[in-house]
Amino acid sequence: MPGKRIMILGMSPMPFENIRKVYGTGIRTWQFTRPLLEKGHDLCVVGYAIPSAYPGDFKSISIKDFSTGKYRFEYHILAEKDFTDTAVLTEIARDFKPDCLVGCTFYPSFYGSKIKESLASIYGTLKTPPLWADLFGHVMAEAQARASVDGDDSPLFHYWNSEYNIISTADIFSCVSKRQEYATIGELGAAGRLNRFTAGYEFTNTIPCGMPAEGYIHKNDVIRGRNGIERDDFVVLWSGGYNTWTDVDTLFKGITEAMGSDPSIKFVSTGGEIPEQDIKTYPRFLSMIESSRFAGRFLMKGWIPGEEVPDHYLEADAGINVDKDIYEVRLGSKNRILDWFRAGLCVLSSDVCELTEQMAAAGAGFVFRPGDPHDLAEKLAMLASDRKKTKDTGERGRQFGMREFNFNRTTTALQEWVQEPAAAPDYGKERKIFFEREEALKNMERIASAQKKMIEERDMKISELEGVVKAKFPYRIYNYIKIAFRKIRSKHGVGS
Repeated sequence: MPGKRIMILGMSPMPFENIRKVYGTGIRTWQFTRPLLEKGHDLCVVGYAIPSAYPGDFKSISIKDFSTGKYRFEYHILAEKDFTDTAVLTEIARDFKPDCLVGCTFYPSFYGSKIKESLASIYGTLKTPPLWADLFGHVMAEAQARASVDGDDSPLFHYWNSEYNIISTADIFSCVSKRQEYATIGELGAAGRLNRFTAGYEFTNTIPCGMPAEGYIHKNDVIRGRNGIERDDFVVLWSGGYNTWTDVDTLFKGITEAMGSDPSIKFVSTGGEIPEQDIKTYPRFLSMIESSRFAGRFLMKGWIPGEEVPDHYLEADAGINVDKDIYEVRLGSKNRILDWFRAGLCVLSSDVCELTEQMAAAGAGFVFRPGDPHDLAEKLAMLASDRKKTKDTGERGRQFGMREFNFNRTTTALQEWVQEPAAAPDYGKERKIFFEREEALKNMERIASAQKKMIEERDMKISELEGVVKAKFPYRIYNYIKIAFRKIRSKHGVGS
């Protein structure tokens, strides 16, 4: 069967790019992209350039024939102003002529729904490519976690408005866990998608976090024999962001308790705050460390170049993940655990998400009770005292990860769908449930747009009046004429 033309909207950078920060959303985009390339499909990847991962003056890049290793595809890395411009995205789609659209993670899926609506207005519903929307974690649970940290519920409407647009427009969905699938089915019901047309239709699929088949290669010493860390120390590694669901209180208390019982335990951290999501959790953790009597045994490296991160995995003894026991974590998953599996690094994690439950059942890693620093400390002390057991568990984790979570296996459902992509049975059909609410959401968008325009006009008028009041006589005449001219243009329907 010939390959399809697939337009993927995702997040950049992807992990093969030598960029300082590679987030889970970029890994997810490559997880979806690579298997489709290997199946011979023709891909156009449009990535949102995550601001904190690129220079402040970054300009959009479009490469028709991009290559990395043996893979070639059309690649657009778009700055925010371009990625959020539906006209720009629609033009890329019209030029590429995709058989289907794939939104990879929440934000790109939202704009995928915008493109689908735009193309439908141009071509009609029968010729509009169907949309696969990847809901990489349950966004309303994420919104709750953020609201809790910020002490502010105002973002909830923004998150739901975006989520509603996706679930009311996309044709099929993927989630990171079976738990999230059920949460998504609940949202689909609330949006009126569980109707007479879709009875028996499978809306959701589980695509867990994935890992490429290749192992890591150690290139340089980055931990051992440096910064006060000895060759025989027991190194506990944290890698990646400290997001709203990170339980830094349990992490700090558990680590310091373990340090008090075993002088060989050292803590190394790569990663830090995530400007787009959470700027409070990491600084608070740093303040705890600074006031601790064990401060000298914490090595906080912050964000480091992506190419240096694997050396840290390969030199550490255990990778540690500490989450709050909240809905966001229960319904989600953890990319960093897959990274540690890939390196054969023993994993110790709070037991909250579906992945840690599976890991513990397979004997591929260790878990502790969430919110229990004493249990964490005991597990750390046990690992530090039995280095062989720790190393053997790391190897079991590597085999478990390679077998169960490789890119190809995890994306089987997506690979099958793109062979014959199709719209959901209710696409283009009238949906009656909560029609008034849908209209209310659209009205809210129109009201917000109108208010923005009013504010811009007010600011312009104030600026003009200031020019009249403050300017000398010739300039006052000029400003009077400019105001009069603007009013005449406005009266006749001509833009300012």
